Amino acid sequence: MIAVSGATGFLGAHVVCRLLQKGLQVRALKRTGSNMAEFEYIYSLLFSNNEAKQNLIWVDADLLDTTALELALKDIEEVYHCAAMVSFSQKDREQMMQVNVQGTANMVNLSLINDVKKFAHISSIAALGREKSGVHVTEKSKWVDSKLNSNYAISKHKAEMEVWRASEEGLNVVIVNPGVILGSGDWHKGSCALFNMVYKGMPFYTRGVNGYVDVLDVADATIKLMDNNVFAERFILVSDNTEMKYFLDETSSLLNKKKPSIEVNKILAELAWIGAAIASLFTGKKPNLTKETSRASLNKYYYNNQKIKDKIGFEFIPIHQTIAQTCKNLLQQKQIS
Repeated sequence: MIAVSGATGFLGAHVVCRLLQKGLQVRALKRTGSNMAEFEYIYSLLFSNNEAKQNLIWVDADLLDTTALELALKDIEEVYHCAAMVSFSQKDREQMMQVNVQGTANMVNLSLINDVKKFAHISSIAALGREKSGVHVTEKSKWVDSKLNSNYAISKHKAEMEVWRASEEGLNVVIVNPGVILGSGDWHKGSCALFNMVYKGMPFYTRGVNGYVDVLDVADATIKLMDNNVFAERFILVSDNTEMKYFLDETSSLLNKKKPSIEVNKILAELAWIGAAIASLFTGKKPNLTKETSRASLNKYYYNNQKIKDKIGFEFIPIHQTIAQTCKNLLQQKQIS
């Protein structure tokens, strides 16, 4: 039996579905009252009927509820830890540290107690640290404290420390560090919202560079590493290092929308996040743009994916194919709704 945390989320749902496609039994962990819509949508993209769900068991187990987690991990041989909180709002810092750091500590501790044989931790390229713009990052890059590291990055870095500690205590672990994960899911959350944003009209662009990867590649690469018993290592999962302008131009064309024409510089970026913060005071909603995200959008980061290619012969889906397929699914969803 395989356990997957964060199973109702974008990545977790894809991991669950990939495992079901292999005919494996999955215990899917979720919080009580979790919205199942994203999972059901992703399942519908990969399956034509509900037959695969006979191998799926849903369990309510919050990362901070050790009693529920211990029961959820009983008789489990493999764990895919996909659950995490992603926020770039300062107000969410303490909660995010609890969920991402203490939650991961609980997962690895209870995996040790339950004699779990394999543990995959889905981290992030953010956990590798960002010392300055323009750097080239590999798995050997060392974390450096920097103002360019977001609270999310710090939480993921600290979560990794818990996983490495568990590795020293005898748990077979592998860590993957995906870039910005693209694919089809809830069009109002996370990276999926980028496509919806373009669909609604996006006049602005930046020249910032980041690493992007298909959600299917993240799921498949992690599963392949586990199947090959690759432990005590980390792997960067990035298909392409791409300018934000390229992503926006490609997406705009495929969605039949006008390409962005206004380049955002440092001054505009500062004004944008300040304006978003002021607006949130009146609306009561979290700002779509924060100080962290606006500044990060201007920087250039490059990530090397050679290690996983050499280790298990993994080949990534070209990011232009990912963008094309995701746009196609979005347009179909818009037509249906």
